[in-house]
Amino acid sequence: MRSAVLAASVLALSSGLAGLVLAQPAARAASATILPGQWEYDYKIGPIPVSSETKCLKPADVEQFSRGICTKRYRCDYTTNVVRDGKIQLRGTWTDKKDRVSPVTAEGVYAPERFKMDIHIKTISGMPLAGSLTARRVAAECPVEETASK
Repeated sequence: MRSAVLAASVLALSSGLAGLVLAQPAARAASATILPGQWEYDYKIGPIPVSSETKCLKPADVEQFSRGICTKRYRCDYTTNVVRDGKIQLRGTWTDKKDRVSPVTAEGVYAPERFKMDIHIKTISGMPLAGSLTARRVAAECPVEETASK
């Protein structure tokens, strides 16, 4: 049960993690983002691999990160949202559709073609869980069938 909740949390976080952009002026941000293209994501709960997937990140997706990682499943409010100089630091809460609030922190590092985040969340029941998300860019272009379906 505990690992299923963290897996859902890590996957929910990652599905909203479309990309990274620095929280800096637009002129500088354009040259300081992760790159669009085909990415491979790996998720773990502690040392245990949970799943992996590939995603096509379009240029518009790459711009989402500076607003804070979030998904359609949650409303995310961060008191700390720092993305710069190759480091990520987030602290705040995720609120689900039933208005249940869970504290969350995420810290990590990024470069144009990779990133890694360690995620800590307290479940609704107060159980602390930890997981990680590692991603790497595997191609500059997305497969035609994937870009056509989005």
